[in-house]
Amino acid sequence: MGPIVVGGVGGSGTRVVAEILSKFGFYLGNDLNGASDNLLYTLLFKRPRWFYRNFNNSHEISKGINLFYKLMFGHNSPSLPELIFLTRAIGSMSLFGHNLQGGGRGLWFTKRIQRAFAEKHFNSKYIGWGWKEPNSHLLIEHLAEHFTHFKYIHTIRHGLDMAFSKNQQQLYNWGKFYNIKPPKSVSEEPKASLKYWIGANKRVFDLAKKFGENRILIINYDNLCVFPESGVQKLLDFLGLEAEQKAYSEAICLPRVPYSKGRYKLEDISQFDNGDLLCLEKLGFTVE
Repeated sequence: MGPIVVGGVGGSGTRVVAEILSKFGFYLGNDLNGASDNLLYTLLFKRPRWFYRNFNNSHEISKGINLFYKLMFGHNSPSLPELIFLTRAIGSMSLFGHNLQGGGRGLWFTKRIQRAFAEKHFNSKYIGWGWKEPNSHLLIEHLAEHFTHFKYIHTIRHGLDMAFSKNQQQLYNWGKFYNIKPPKSVSEEPKASLKYWIGANKRVFDLAKKFGENRILIINYDNLCVFPESGVQKLLDFLGLEAEQKAYSEAICLPRVPYSKGRYKLEDISQFDNGDLLCLEKLGFTVE
């Protein structure tokens, strides 16, 4: 079964969903960071310069996806065009990194390559495969076209809590994709962050209507933490699975209400546009 892909705006609970999938027996790759991000995907696709040049280039993106699949499982040798794609990804990452803080620059990629070409151990203990990398939401259309059995799980948290998060990588990397100008100062970040949150999540909601509820599942992470049993069951239903009791019991213990829930209540929300606050409510979140 797969791929099952987990994405969302950074800090929206994707890690917990990935951990739940692992409990149920999904292989998520052999090169993961502490947040369960698949770093091979990061190397190949979390490259703003490349993304803005190639978002509509299905041929180029397919090369990257084919390469990613082969390296995930150690199947076949990459073709020459795929090796060129990998070489360019390495060069781009070593020079520019994958965020404004320079993540991925220098020799970060060397471990990625070692893991990518290491022996893989996908065996009968796994019931399926996939990956978690928050930025995956940007390539949903391409992934859905490429993989017949592709399913995407998108996590979403209260937009105002996200607006005051310190994790604003996606805003700076992909804000231009949603016609959002980068903030000129830290004080302008929350307003721009909410606009990004609306743009990114609204796009996924629209794609869910396009591809159908059997291919895209949107999980309200705030609700998942309060009602883990129903949230995990919704996830199982989406995957068409019945979990063993031990795995289910462990899975429902993973979601926990984050300490940052409701942090926006301590902030000045008068800075936000009324239209954006209305969009927030249309996406399922109230302002208390």
